[in-house]
Amino acid sequence: MHTFSKLLLAMAFYTGIAVAAPAPQEATSALQAMKLARRFGIGFSAGGSLAVLGVEADVNLTKDFSLGLGMGTGLDYSTVMLKGRYFLLGEWVSPYLGVSVARWWSDGTTASAIGPGILSDQFLGSAYDLTQGFSVFLLSPSFGVQFMHPMGFAISAEIQYLFRLFDFSNGAYAGLAAHWYF
Repeated sequence: MHTFSKLLLAMAFYTGIAVAAPAPQEATSALQAMKLARRFGIGFSAGGSLAVLGVEADVNLTKDFSLGLGMGTGLDYSTVMLKGRYFLLGEWVSPYLGVSVARWWSDGTTASAIGPGILSDQFLGSAYDLTQGFSVFLLSPSFGVQFMHPMGFAISAEIQYLFRLFDFSNGAYAGLAAHWYF
């Protein structure tokens, strides 16, 4: 079975469980109130749309939708991204669906190989001359889960399927993030 098909089946199965077995009403309303009280978050991410390491700002626009902006690095190149997440609220843990738009770019590097492998293998190709620089625009739907403590600390993990815009080369990638909401 193709990797993308497996990813879609896993997402459908997990969201089906989350929708079929909702959390108790009082716990859900407590999490909603916390998201509305602590709207702004700043934090770090590893992997995901910001490649290797990044800094993010996140805003809870509503109780179940957030918008984030981040800048990062792939060590030999730079990244920037904008993402939106729709939360399926739970008691302490909220699964979510998201989408992000990102740009990974370099003006040129002397490195012989760059990571992650999805960039060098899928988006640029093994014969690409890295000294000439590159610019890759990505669109990525994602599925993740966020744990948010009442004090405002949140940890997220997500799986993304990255699509390079204009040629639609693609591949799966994952990311972790930690935010402090105030």
